Amino acid sequence: MWYQGESNRHFPSTYYQLMHLLVDTWRGAWQKNFPFYYVQIAPFNYRDSTEFKAPAVREMQTRAMDIRNSGMIVVTDLVDNLNDIHPAYKREVGNRLAGWALAETYGQKTGNYRSPQYRSWQVEGNKAWVTFDWAESGLIAKGNTELAEFEIAGSDHVFHKAKAKIVKGNQVEVTSDKVSQPVAVRFAFRDTPVPNLFNKEGLPAIPFRTDDWKLGK
Repeated sequence: MWYQGESNRHFPSTYYQLMHLLVDTWRGAWQKNFPFYYVQIAPFNYRDSTEFKAPAVREMQTRAMDIRNSGMIVVTDLVDNLNDIHPAYKREVGNRLAGWALAETYGQKTGNYRSPQYRSWQVEGNKAWVTFDWAESGLIAKGNTELAEFEIAGSDHVFHKAKAKIVKGNQVEVTSDKVSQPVAVRFAFRDTPVPNLFNKEGLPAIPFRTDDWKLGK
């Protein structure tokens, strides 16, 4: 089990390759295809000149889920202090990792152990619909409040805070009065997001973006 990546913010584009190299090297050294479960880095106030270094690492960590026999947990909801790089809720972190291990390594039926993950999106007029995997039982807004941390942009590449609501079991509608023709959606894509989109098993959605635009310095 692996929980690391904060220092990789300075070169986030290399994280995906480094993760693959790390796992392949360890498995080669032990000559065993052991499981590799890891934690996506938590929100933290780095006080940098940009808010896109940490989300860029999280994006690479999500991509690294293509490592065979691996899995990733999300901890955006387990932060008690955005100025503390070591969140206090360690038991919950362990329980989520255990969910992957019990299901994938030991074959025990533990229910859904995966966070909702962006699958696709589509646009009609000024509305964007985002569809998630691993939300078969449905999505919820924790606290029964409005969904937070969704942003939407038009062709000018300027993102605006969006209104988002769950319209189907695994689909979210995203709109903004400032964007008439959406071309990109982002969710929890900053250093210190406080999202509240979960599946009904209580697991937070994985941060994502639909665009591949160059991020700020």
